Amino acid sequence: MRITKRVFTDLAIYMMGFGVIIGVIFLIFIELIGIPSEYIDTVFIMSCLSAGLFVGLINIFIVRGVVGKRLKILSDSMTYVNKNLHNASELSDSECMGKCMITVDSQDVIGEASESFNELVKSFLTILKSESSIRNFTEIFTNELDLEKLSEKALEHLIGYSESSAGVVLIDKGGEIEVSSSHLIKNPEDLTNLEVIHKCFSSRKRILFDLSEDVIIEAGLVDFKPKAILVEPVIYKNNVLGVILLASLKAYDKQVLDELSVYTHGLSLGMHNAIIHDKLEKLAILDPLTKTYNRRFGMDRLKEEFARSVRTVNPLGILMLDIDFFKKVNDTYGHIVGDQVLINISSIIKDNIRKGDILVRYGGEEFLAILPGASIEGLKRVSEKIRRYVEEHTVQYNNQNINVTISIGGTSYPEFDIDDIEKLVEQADTNLYFSKENGRNKATIK
Repeated sequence: MRITKRVFTDLAIYMMGFGVIIGVIFLIFIELIGIPSEYIDTVFIMSCLSAGLFVGLINIFIVRGVVGKRLKILSDSMTYVNKNLHNASELSDSECMGKCMITVDSQDVIGEASESFNELVKSFLTILKSESSIRNFTEIFTNELDLEKLSEKALEHLIGYSESSAGVVLIDKGGEIEVSSSHLIKNPEDLTNLEVIHKCFSSRKRILFDLSEDVIIEAGLVDFKPKAILVEPVIYKNNVLGVILLASLKAYDKQVLDELSVYTHGLSLGMHNAIIHDKLEKLAILDPLTKTYNRRFGMDRLKEEFARSVRTVNPLGILMLDIDFFKKVNDTYGHIVGDQVLINISSIIKDNIRKGDILVRYGGEEFLAILPGASIEGLKRVSEKIRRYVEEHTVQYNNQNINVTISIGGTSYPEFDIDDIEKLVEQADTNLYFSKENGRNKATIK
C-alpha cells in the first residue's frame, strides 16, 4: 500500500513503524519471560522504542546504499538513453556501451532488471545501426544515377554492413550478364558463366552456402577461405535486374540475412532509375537508326578531343565518309532498303575503327569518325580498309544483291595546322568533295 509518491519515503515510514512495533513486542516478550516489572520503567520503555526506531533507520540507509545505488545507476542509464534518442545518429556504439550498460552483480530481481535493460540497450543499438545504415544506403540510390557508380557504392556499403570480405555486383544488360562492380574477387568476369549465378537469375531466390573447412571454392573465387557465400537477387517488379555475390570469413547473422532484402529492394529502385536514366541519355545522344552518336553530341566530343589534342600535343584525326549515289538506292529500292544500307555501312565503319574512336552520323548518308592519336598516315590505312570492306559488302533484298561504295575525306591535326575545329572539319569535307569529284569510291587524306 502506497503512503506517498516516493518509494523510499514509504519504505522509511514502514521500516520505522516496524522498528517501533519490534520495540513494543520486545516489552511484551520481557514481561512474558518474567522480568520483574520494577525494572520496566519509562526510560526502559522509551529506550526499547528508540532502539526499534533506530534499527528501522539503519535499515533504511542500508537499503538506500545497496538497492538505491543500483536503481540510481539504472535510472541514470535510462535518462542517458532517453536524452540521446533525439540525437541517435550521433550516438556511437562505444559511447553508449560505456554509459548505458549496467554491471550485473546480483542474482535477484535487481540483477534481472539490469540484464533486461542491457538487452534492451543492445537491441536499441542494433536498431540504431540498422536504421542509420538503411538511411545512408537510401541516400546512395537516390543521389546516384550512374549505374556503375551506384553498384560500386552499394557494394561497398553492403560489404561493410554484412561484414563480408569480398563481393561483386552482376547486372543483366539485354540478356547478357555483365560485371558492374567488384571487390577482392579474382577474375570477376568468369562469374558471368557460373551456374549458381544463372540459377539465382532464373529462380529469383537467394542462395546461401555455409562452407566447412574442407570445402574448396570453385575456380579460386577469392584469395581467402570463406566460411559463407551469399548470392542475392536484385528484383524490381518481378524482374531480376542483377545479382549480388558476397563472401565472408564467418557465417552470416540471421538479422543480416533478414534485413538484406530491405537493402536489395532499395537497390532495385536505384538500379531501375539508373537504367532508365542510361536509356534516356543514350536516346539523347544516339542516332535511333544506326546507333551511332548524333551530330550534336559528336560535335561536342570533337571539341573536347581537339582541346585535349592541343593541350597534350597529340594528333587528332577525323574522317568524313559519304555513301555514293545513296539517293539512287532510296529511289530504286525504297527507304527500308536505304535504312538497312545505312545500318550495315555504319556497322562496317565501327568494326574497322578502334574502341576509343567516335563515330557520328553527320547527315543523311554522311558519317564523321573522330580518331584521337591518328596521324595522316594512320588515317590513310584506316580509310582504305573501310573503303575496301564497303566495296566488298553486299546487301540482299528480294533476291537482289545491292552493292554500294563510299567516298572518304580526312585530315589530322597538327599535321594540318589550324586553330579551331571548324577549319579541321572544313578541310576533311574539302577532301571528301575531292574524292567524289574524282570518280568516287576513293579516300583523300591530306
